[in-house]
Amino acid sequence: MRLARLSFVPVLGLLPLLGLGCSGAEPPTPRGAYKMNFADPGIDCSAPGHIATLGEVTDIQKVRLVTDNEDSVSVDCSVSGSGTFAVSAVTKNPAEASEIHVKIDAISPAATRDAPATGSISFSSARTGGQTFYSDPATPCKFWFENKQGVDAGKIWVGFECPAMLNEGEICQLRLGVLAFDSCGG
Repeated sequence: MRLARLSFVPVLGLLPLLGLGCSGAEPPTPRGAYKMNFADPGIDCSAPGHIATLGEVTDIQKVRLVTDNEDSVSVDCSVSGSGTFAVSAVTKNPAEASEIHVKIDAISPAATRDAPATGSISFSSARTGGQTFYSDPATPCKFWFENKQGVDAGKIWVGFECPAMLNEGEICQLRLGVLAFDSCGG
């Protein structure tokens, strides 16, 4: 009987080390991807004609989303709500010297290209000379869903365009972009 007690006590002592304590589950690690065409609308854009990407995503397929801290990339996102969702996302990719901020105050699963939600994007990269371009509040970015895209708590996959991206008198555009984020807080 004495041996039974000795073997049982050490097992109980290991329970907190095995993660069976009272703490909650770890939150999921955010992931993200985007593809966008930084273009010249024919006005004055010093950084036209380049495709900016993170991971691999199209309007019909999510091939690879980059996980936060993968290859030094940071991904932080929040997609919260039900019926209508608020979206906030930031990615930073030191290898490309790129950073994107996305904000959509309200988007419903019914958003289409003809009836899009609106929001904002700021973007900088080595190709923009490290200069940050901001979407024009007077002509905000448009976000919509096509094909298999959608939004739900903690995730979004959406198409977008920004008719005017501004920086100190310059005007560029983001054309036919796609972004996807999942495992986002809410």
